[in-house]
Amino acid sequence: MARSAGHYRSAVLSTLLDLAEGSPLPLPEALVSRYGGRLAFPALDRPYVFANFVSTLDGITSYALPGRSGAALISEHKEADRFLLGLLRACADVVVVGAGTLRAEGKHVWTAAHVYKPAAADFAALRSAMGKPEHPLVAFVTASGKVDLGLPAFRGPGESVLITTDAGAARLGTLPPRVRVHVIAGASRAHGNADGARPSAREVLDAVVAESGARLVLTEGGPALLGAWLRESLVDELFLTVAPRLAGRSPEERRLALVEGAAFTPEDAPRGQLLSAKRADDYLFLRYALRG
Repeated sequence: MARSAGHYRSAVLSTLLDLAEGSPLPLPEALVSRYGGRLAFPALDRPYVFANFVSTLDGITSYALPGRSGAALISEHKEADRFLLGLLRACADVVVVGAGTLRAEGKHVWTAAHVYKPAAADFAALRSAMGKPEHPLVAFVTASGKVDLGLPAFRGPGESVLITTDAGAARLGTLPPRVRVHVIAGASRAHGNADGARPSAREVLDAVVAESGARLVLTEGGPALLGAWLRESLVDELFLTVAPRLAGRSPEERRLALVEGAAFTPEDAPRGQLLSAKRADDYLFLRYALRG
């Protein structure tokens, strides 16, 4: 039985602006109440990619300190932010995560219930109403194959896939149950790094769709993955939580910004169209369309 909305009152988002169009998802009324309205996505004949991030007022997404680099330190574990993250995961067919984020969030499991347990039953009801399996597929992108397969992310309740290269696949050991590998053979050398070839963003997206048949693709980054996908104009929307803090950066403490690994000119910089704005206390929850 779904929990009543009263079980998570502090997760309420107040809607300031909502211009989003599309087909409303079948959210249980408890989720509608907490989200501050309906949630809709365009119904297209191609995968629809939306990103979710939290940043400080000065655009920092990680303090990048040893053992203290997770996004929860930026959001301060804000309940409304955790609720929104859980809601977006509950909508998604697949969640795409970069290897850097996997390492930074070592204890994390990429399910809706893990990030916000009070709404677990409502999230499950939403996925059932959308005809989706209990959990989204989680796709971890690692060109090098240098990942710890003993992390909780690979022992969770759902299925996951490692998107990697020929060289990366050769480095992987015995896979845990419910984990598989998708090799992008002959990844473009134009996207190489110190570990060799690195798949392009389009190659990664095509691999994700081949593995899941996804229509709603959620990327939680991190910033380098987002930069690559923005460079190839593959991100349709950005959900951005703005935390009311200033982190700063210096030559000695270089901290990750929202977009890494891609620099744009004034002429080609991606431009957002504000679709919605919500708030909870001093936090802002913004939603932008990023391509026409």
